[in-house]
Amino acid sequence: MTTRILGCAELYGRLRHAVNQMGAQRRTQPTADAATPYFSESSGPLDLHGHVLSRLGVPADKIRVLGVDGIDFAYPASGFTLTEKAARLARFSQEFEESWTWGDAAQTAARLAHQLDDTSDDRRLGDVALLAVLRHVARQHPAEMTPLPGWLPQDTPLFINGYPTTLLGHAAADLRVNAITASYLAETNAVDLFRVLGWQLSTRAEAVADTVQEHESHGASWPDAVAAAERLSVGHLGRTQWDR
Repeated sequence: MTTRILGCAELYGRLRHAVNQMGAQRRTQPTADAATPYFSESSGPLDLHGHVLSRLGVPADKIRVLGVDGIDFAYPASGFTLTEKAARLARFSQEFEESWTWGDAAQTAARLAHQLDDTSDDRRLGDVALLAVLRHVARQHPAEMTPLPGWLPQDTPLFINGYPTTLLGHAAADLRVNAITASYLAETNAVDLFRVLGWQLSTRAEAVADTVQEHESHGASWPDAVAAAERLSVGHLGRTQWDR
Protein backbone atom coordinates (compact mmCIF):
# COMPACT_ATOMS: atom_id res chain seq x y z
CA MET A 1 0.00 0.00 0.00
CA THR A 2 1.28 3.45 -0.93
CA THR A 3 1.52 5.65 2.14
CA ARG A 4 1.68 9.39 2.53
CA ILE A 5 3.68 11.13 5.25
CA LEU A 6 1.59 13.38 7.47
CA GLY A 7 3.58 15.90 9.50
CA CYS A 8 2.70 17.89 12.59
CA ALA A 9 1.81 21.21 10.92
CA GLU A 10 -0.48 19.54 8.39
CA LEU A 11 -2.21 17.39 11.02
CA TYR A 12 -2.59 20.38 13.36
CA GLY A 13 -4.15 22.43 10.56
CA ARG A 14 -6.60 19.65 9.79
CA LEU A 15 -7.53 19.32 13.46
CA ARG A 16 -8.11 23.08 13.43
CA HIS A 17 -10.32 22.66 10.36
CA ALA A 18 -12.51 20.19 12.26
CA VAL A 19 -12.69 22.52 15.27
CA ASN A 20 -13.55 25.50 13.05
CA GLN A 21 -16.30 23.55 11.30
CA MET A 22 -17.87 21.92 14.34
CA GLY A 23 -17.18 24.47 17.09
CA ALA A 24 -14.40 24.83 19.65
CA GLN A 25 -16.77 23.93 22.50
CA ARG A 26 -17.85 20.63 20.96
CA ARG A 27 -17.25 17.48 22.97
CA THR A 28 -16.95 13.90 21.83
CA GLN A 29 -19.94 11.86 22.93
CA PRO A 30 -19.22 8.28 24.03
CA THR A 31 -20.68 5.67 21.72
CA ALA A 32 -22.47 2.50 22.75
CA ASP A 33 -20.62 0.46 20.12
CA ALA A 34 -16.89 0.62 20.84
CA ALA A 35 -16.23 -1.52 17.77
CA THR A 36 -16.99 1.39 15.45
CA PRO A 37 -14.68 4.23 16.50
CA TYR A 38 -14.42 7.52 14.63
CA PHE A 39 -17.62 7.08 12.58
CA SER A 40 -21.31 6.55 13.40
CA GLU A 41 -23.44 3.77 11.96
CA SER A 42 -24.55 6.23 9.28
CA SER A 43 -20.85 6.83 8.43
CA GLY A 44 -20.75 10.35 9.90
CA PRO A 45 -17.59 11.38 11.78
CA LEU A 46 -17.94 11.09 15.55
CA ASP A 47 -14.78 12.68 16.92
CA LEU A 48 -11.90 14.97 15.99
CA HIS A 49 -9.90 12.34 14.14
CA GLY A 50 -13.00 10.95 12.49
CA HIS A 51 -13.43 14.37 10.89
CA VAL A 52 -9.75 14.53 9.89
CA LEU A 53 -9.79 11.03 8.38
CA SER A 54 -13.03 11.78 6.54
CA ARG A 55 -11.59 15.03 5.11
CA LEU A 56 -8.55 13.04 3.99
CA GLY A 57 -10.85 10.78 2.00
CA VAL A 58 -10.79 7.70 4.25
CA PRO A 59 -14.12 5.81 3.96
CA ALA A 60 -15.84 4.93 7.22
CA ASP A 61 -16.24 1.33 6.05
CA LYS A 62 -12.48 0.98 5.72
CA ILE A 63 -11.95 1.88 9.36
CA ARG A 64 -14.67 -0.54 10.42
CA VAL A 65 -13.22 -3.40 8.40
CA LEU A 66 -9.74 -2.78 9.80
CA GLY A 67 -11.16 -2.61 13.32
CA VAL A 68 -8.61 -0.06 14.52
CA ASP A 69 -9.43 2.03 17.57
CA GLY A 70 -6.00 3.40 18.52
CA ILE A 71 -4.96 6.54 16.71
CA ASP A 72 -1.42 5.12 16.33
CA PHE A 73 -2.94 2.46 14.09
CA ALA A 74 -5.80 4.31 12.42
CA TYR A 75 -3.62 6.63 10.32
CA PRO A 76 -1.08 4.03 9.12
CA ALA A 77 -3.88 1.58 8.39
CA SER A 78 -5.52 4.29 6.29
CA GLY A 79 -2.36 5.00 4.28
CA PHE A 80 -0.81 7.83 6.33
CA THR A 81 2.53 7.59 8.08
CA LEU A 82 2.75 10.04 10.97
CA THR A 83 6.00 11.70 11.91
CA GLU A 84 7.02 11.27 15.55
CA LYS A 85 5.80 14.78 16.30
CA ALA A 86 2.50 14.28 14.46
CA ALA A 87 1.96 10.98 16.27
CA ARG A 88 2.41 12.78 19.59
CA LEU A 89 -0.13 15.39 18.51
CA ALA A 90 -2.57 12.67 17.47
CA ARG A 91 -2.23 10.68 20.69
CA PHE A 92 -2.65 13.63 23.02
CA SER A 93 -5.54 15.19 21.10
CA GLN A 94 -7.40 11.86 21.10
CA GLU A 95 -6.77 11.43 24.82
CA PHE A 96 -7.78 14.97 25.75
CA GLU A 97 -10.98 15.06 23.70
CA GLU A 98 -12.43 12.32 25.88
CA SER A 99 -13.01 14.90 28.61
CA TRP A 100 -12.12 18.31 27.11
CA THR A 101 -13.66 20.49 24.46
CA TRP A 102 -12.24 19.99 20.97
CA GLY A 103 -10.66 23.43 20.94
CA ASP A 104 -8.83 22.84 24.23
CA ALA A 105 -7.81 19.34 23.20
CA ALA A 106 -6.24 20.50 19.93
CA GLN A 107 -4.51 23.48 21.50
CA THR A 108 -2.99 21.64 24.45
CA ALA A 109 -1.97 18.63 22.37
CA ALA A 110 -0.17 20.94 19.95
CA ARG A 111 1.70 22.60 22.80
CA LEU A 112 2.92 19.21 24.04
CA ALA A 113 3.78 18.00 20.55
CA HIS A 114 6.03 21.00 20.02
CA GLN A 115 8.31 19.79 22.80
CA LEU A 116 9.80 17.65 20.02
CA ASP A 117 11.94 19.04 17.22
CA ASP A 118 10.61 19.38 13.69
CA THR A 119 11.60 17.18 10.81
CA SER A 120 11.30 18.51 7.27
CA ASP A 121 7.99 16.65 6.95
CA ASP A 122 6.62 18.53 9.96
CA ARG A 123 7.04 21.80 8.04
CA ARG A 124 4.89 20.93 5.04
CA LEU A 125 1.58 22.72 4.67
CA GLY A 126 -1.28 22.65 2.19
CA ASP A 127 -4.08 25.12 1.64
CA VAL A 128 -6.68 23.30 3.76
CA ALA A 129 -4.43 23.36 6.83
CA LEU A 130 -3.21 26.93 6.30
CA LEU A 131 -6.74 28.28 5.81
CA ALA A 132 -7.86 26.52 8.99
CA VAL A 133 -5.07 28.11 11.02
CA LEU A 134 -5.80 31.53 9.50
CA ARG A 135 -9.50 31.21 10.32
CA HIS A 136 -8.66 30.19 13.89
CA VAL A 137 -6.25 33.09 14.36
CA ALA A 138 -8.71 35.62 12.92
CA ARG A 139 -11.24 34.57 15.56
CA GLN A 140 -8.73 34.72 18.42
CA HIS A 141 -7.47 38.28 17.92
CA PRO A 142 -10.44 40.67 17.70
CA ALA A 143 -8.31 43.76 18.34
CA GLU A 144 -6.49 43.30 15.03
CA MET A 145 -9.45 42.13 12.99
CA THR A 146 -10.48 45.44 11.42
CA PRO A 147 -7.55 47.71 10.60
CA LEU A 148 -8.21 51.19 9.25
CA PRO A 149 -7.56 51.70 5.52
CA GLY A 150 -3.83 52.15 5.06
CA TRP A 151 -3.18 51.05 8.66
CA LEU A 152 -0.98 48.17 7.57
CA PRO A 153 1.67 49.12 4.98
CA GLN A 154 2.72 46.29 2.68
CA ASP A 155 6.30 46.59 3.93
CA THR A 156 5.34 45.70 7.52
CA PRO A 157 7.46 42.74 8.75
CA LEU A 158 5.50 39.73 9.93
CA PHE A 159 7.42 39.78 13.23
CA ILE A 160 8.90 42.72 15.15
CA ASN A 161 10.91 42.25 18.36
CA GLY A 162 9.73 38.66 18.74
CA TYR A 163 6.03 39.43 18.31
CA PRO A 164 3.77 38.77 15.30
CA THR A 165 2.22 41.83 13.66
CA THR A 166 0.14 40.70 10.69
CA LEU A 167 -2.47 37.98 10.25
CA LEU A 168 0.11 35.73 8.58
CA GLY A 169 2.54 36.58 11.36
CA HIS A 170 0.04 35.36 13.96
CA ALA A 171 -0.65 32.25 11.87
CA ALA A 172 3.09 31.54 11.68
CA ALA A 173 3.32 31.97 15.45
CA ASP A 174 0.43 29.53 15.92
CA LEU A 175 2.39 27.07 13.79
CA ARG A 176 5.32 27.61 16.18
CA VAL A 177 7.86 29.25 13.89
CA ASN A 178 10.85 30.71 15.73
CA ALA A 179 9.69 34.26 16.49
CA ILE A 180 13.18 35.55 17.30
CA THR A 181 14.64 34.28 14.03
CA ALA A 182 11.59 35.56 12.15
CA SER A 183 12.05 39.01 13.71
CA TYR A 184 15.72 39.07 12.75
CA LEU A 185 14.85 38.21 9.14
CA ALA A 186 12.30 41.07 9.03
CA GLU A 187 10.50 39.44 6.09
CA THR A 188 7.44 41.27 4.82
CA ASN A 189 6.23 38.47 2.57
CA ALA A 190 4.79 35.41 4.27
CA VAL A 191 5.75 32.94 1.54
CA ASP A 192 9.34 34.18 1.61
CA LEU A 193 9.46 33.91 5.41
CA PHE A 194 8.23 30.31 5.40
CA ARG A 195 10.72 29.37 2.69
CA VAL A 196 13.68 30.91 4.52
CA LEU A 197 12.66 29.09 7.70
CA GLY A 198 12.66 25.76 5.85
CA TRP A 199 8.93 25.30 5.28
CA GLN A 200 7.37 23.82 2.17
CA LEU A 201 3.98 25.31 1.24
CA SER A 202 1.96 23.91 -1.60
CA THR A 203 1.29 26.16 -4.58
CA ARG A 204 -2.28 26.59 -3.40
CA ALA A 205 -1.16 27.44 0.14
CA GLU A 206 1.21 30.08 -1.25
CA ALA A 207 -1.66 31.57 -3.25
CA VAL A 208 -3.76 31.68 -0.07
CA ALA A 209 -0.99 33.49 1.83
CA ASP A 210 -0.49 36.04 -0.96
CA THR A 211 -4.23 36.73 -1.18
CA VAL A 212 -4.59 37.23 2.58
CA GLN A 213 -1.67 39.64 2.69
CA GLU A 214 -2.95 41.63 -0.27
CA HIS A 215 -6.41 42.09 1.23
CA GLU A 216 -5.06 42.90 4.69
CA SER A 217 -2.72 45.56 3.29
CA HIS A 218 -5.74 47.24 1.68
CA GLY A 219 -7.59 47.49 4.99
CA ALA A 220 -9.69 44.32 4.89
CA SER A 221 -10.61 42.82 8.25
CA TRP A 222 -8.96 39.53 9.07
CA PRO A 223 -12.14 37.47 8.57
CA ASP A 224 -12.72 39.18 5.23
CA ALA A 225 -9.13 38.53 4.15
CA VAL A 226 -9.50 34.84 5.02
CA ALA A 227 -12.86 34.67 3.25
CA ALA A 228 -11.26 36.12 0.12
CA ALA A 229 -8.59 33.42 0.24
CA GLU A 230 -11.24 30.73 0.73
CA ARG A 231 -13.02 31.96 -2.39
CA LEU A 232 -9.83 32.01 -4.37
CA SER A 233 -10.08 29.91 -7.51
CA VAL A 234 -6.77 28.10 -7.67
CA GLY A 235 -7.88 25.01 -9.53
CA HIS A 236 -5.55 25.81 -12.40
CA LEU A 237 -2.59 25.81 -10.01
CA GLY A 238 -2.89 22.09 -9.39
CA ARG A 239 -2.99 20.13 -6.16
CA THR A 240 -0.27 18.56 -4.07
CA GLN A 241 -0.88 15.68 -1.70
CA TRP A 242 -1.26 18.16 1.17
CA ASP A 243 -4.17 19.94 -0.55
CA ARG A 244 -6.32 16.83 -0.79
